[in-house]
Amino acid sequence: MTDNELKTVNFDGLEYKIEDLTSRTIEGFNMLVKLQQDIAKISYDLKVNQAAQKVISEELKVFLKEDKVKHVEKEE
Repeated sequence: MTDNELKTVNFDGLEYKIEDLTSRTIEGFNMLVKLQQDIAKISYDLKVNQAAQKVISEELKVFLKEDKVKHVEKEE
């Protein structure tokens, strides 16, 4: 192993030697890392979509006003 290679992994506050991991625990760690990456991407995509939603909503308000589209009055 070179100095740049991981020798241990921290999980749930405990350190584990990479060399002691079984194939199924390695698979579990790899799955966990992938899921964390997916969650980060979903979070990013949500923020982008929320920003786009805000812009389009503001744009729509302008269009409704410019096009003089009247809203329905509530009956009391």
